[in-house]
Amino acid sequence: MDEVFSQVEIDKENAVPVRYNKNYAVIQANELVRSKQDELTLLEAKLVRLAIAQILKDDTDLETYTCNASRLAEFLGITRQAIYNDTQELAQSLMRKTIFIREKDSKTGQKKKNYKILHWVDYAEYKDGVITFKLSKNLKPYLVGLNELFLSYSYEEIIKLPTNYAIRLYELLVSFANIQFRESPQFYYGNIPIEKDEAVFSMEYLREYFNCESKYPNNADFIKRVIASAVQDINTNTVFPCSYRLVKQGKKIAFVVFKLGDWKAVAGQMVIENFLEDRRGK
Repeated sequence: MDEVFSQVEIDKENAVPVRYNKNYAVIQANELVRSKQDELTLLEAKLVRLAIAQILKDDTDLETYTCNASRLAEFLGITRQAIYNDTQELAQSLMRKTIFIREKDSKTGQKKKNYKILHWVDYAEYKDGVITFKLSKNLKPYLVGLNELFLSYSYEEIIKLPTNYAIRLYELLVSFANIQFRESPQFYYGNIPIEKDEAVFSMEYLREYFNCESKYPNNADFIKRVIASAVQDINTNTVFPCSYRLVKQGKKIAFVVFKLGDWKAVAGQMVIENFLEDRRGK
């Protein structure tokens, strides 16, 4: 059964076929990367990032994309049957998934308690083995024309990651790569010292980031099922090494400190091919 879920007028005749290149760069504003997000399925997470990787440096708007399910399965290294089973529900599921971005005070720059709530896509359709979709127009400030405060990595880095948690932790840590290796260790959250190649996050933030405020209520379970598992996946399937240590306040785990390894050297070797060619063949 075809799935259609639309909120906007879409010119499907001018939709751009997705190009499948593992070396294309996925580029997002840090504010988007570090936001709270509804948990995506693994296919949804990889499809969204594949669409982001299609954005060209000189683009001024977001395109509508078409994606052949069989070709996508081959590119991602999964069976056709698995992807057909998932795509039957993908259109409606992806339309329902939301992003929560905390607004900033215009005077102080500090984040407020309230959220801006955005959707990943404005349109999604699955018909005759083809997925047609358009990223939400409200994501444009976080994806198009970025000149500063953004994350960039090769799509190849996430293609083998087996969970959405691993993808999200990878992105969170990479987003701090350009502000690490400081002159001296920094102190965050009061008296918690970190080394120059470390980043620290409160448990409260990590639970919100992974949309696990009520999931895995025991902190030890959360660390095991989300953090430890994602770290292992990142070390196994990407070129970016990382590890973590826990900081307690009394008997309670309060913070997680991540050691990022030599991210700076690896990041400096990336080739951003989607800035070097026009993938639409125009």
